[in-house]
Amino acid sequence: MKKLKIILPIVALAILFVISFVLQSKYNALIMDQVNAETAESVITKQILLFGSSFVFLNILIFSIVACFVVIFLILVSVLVNRNKMERRARIKEELTEVYQKLILDYIDDKVLMDEKEFKKICNSRFKRNILINQIIDVGLMMPNTLLEHLTELYFRLGLNKETKRKLYSRKWHNKIKAMKELSSLQIPDYNDEILKSINAKNSTLRMEAQIAMVRLSDEENPFGFLEHLDHDFSVWEQITLHELIEQAEIPVPDFSKWLISDNHTVGMFCLRMMREYKQFENIEALNNMLYHPDDKVVRFAIEVVGDLKIDGLTKNLKDIYKHEPYLNALEIVKTMGKIGDPKTIKFIQHVVDSEEDTQLQIEGVKAINSMGEEGKTALHKMVDSDYKDYKIIIKHVLDNRIN
Repeated sequence: MKKLKIILPIVALAILFVISFVLQSKYNALIMDQVNAETAESVITKQILLFGSSFVFLNILIFSIVACFVVIFLILVSVLVNRNKMERRARIKEELTEVYQKLILDYIDDKVLMDEKEFKKICNSRFKRNILINQIIDVGLMMPNTLLEHLTELYFRLGLNKETKRKLYSRKWHNKIKAMKELSSLQIPDYNDEILKSINAKNSTLRMEAQIAMVRLSDEENPFGFLEHLDHDFSVWEQITLHELIEQAEIPVPDFSKWLISDNHTVGMFCLRMMREYKQFENIEALNNMLYHPDDKVVRFAIEVVGDLKIDGLTKNLKDIYKHEPYLNALEIVKTMGKIGDPKTIKFIQHVVDSEEDTQLQIEGVKAINSMGEEGKTALHKMVDSDYKDYKIIIKHVLDNRIN
């Protein structure tokens, strides 16, 4: 059936080519019949006499059609041959995968010796070498560290590290990624310096794989050391991926405060997220420094983290910076004080509600006071009864359980 699919298009093109050739031949024969035997006029001269200048267009059109058929024919043959080759390689790969997997498992069980011919034959072909490497990695993912060392030994003794090195130093990004996955899966840190060069690559996929490899291959004491060299924006997607890696691979969580003051603001944001995620309260001073960061977005996020961690020791600092911050940061400060819930900040928030004309700030201020238990509710009732300013609408809005 597959051969039929290949033959039919070729036959159809051949028929079209023959038809066009026959029509061209008949066209020229018609002209030849009208040529006077006594004259020495050529076919082209006669065409000019019969059709005028339009004969040029007709001939160009016919020859163009024939040329198109030829080109299409060649392309079709090339595509079909390539498709056939890919299907054959896929079939061979599927067969060899099972064979190599069994061979590797037998090697682990000490049933196969290194001087046997099977491994040597495999390593003579790049195609087969790559299949073998893939199987070593797949088997390694299911093995404990003791057996993984056994697989790594096999990997080096067969010289497969040379194939990985070739891919790592390749100019093609997909080859680099494949090499990084191989090295990180087998826990081989020998090429960390080369992998480090890719953490700022323009290709986002290559950049992420380099970051993952550096985390997996670095020392347990400093798995995120690459952050010191990261100049490219550290995207939220990359940050999420590395957080998932920490959880799945059970990587020791470092003290993220050491990279907070980074020239790369996105690195600082990542560290803030990780400090919040892993409740790293021990570095309040480093977190306090982020409240004075030159980038407003970083400051706003640092304020949010202070609230999420409920660090009441920084409320005084938040009061001090309030009047110097832009609107969104000021709004976040009020929300954060509500999260912390320290009754000592009630007077400050009341002052914000009194002095600010922005409705949203007033609403968030009243919400913050309301979150401070009985003292907060008492303060709100006093504000309702006060003649200084009409808070009734806002306070009733906040206290209405049907709305909040």
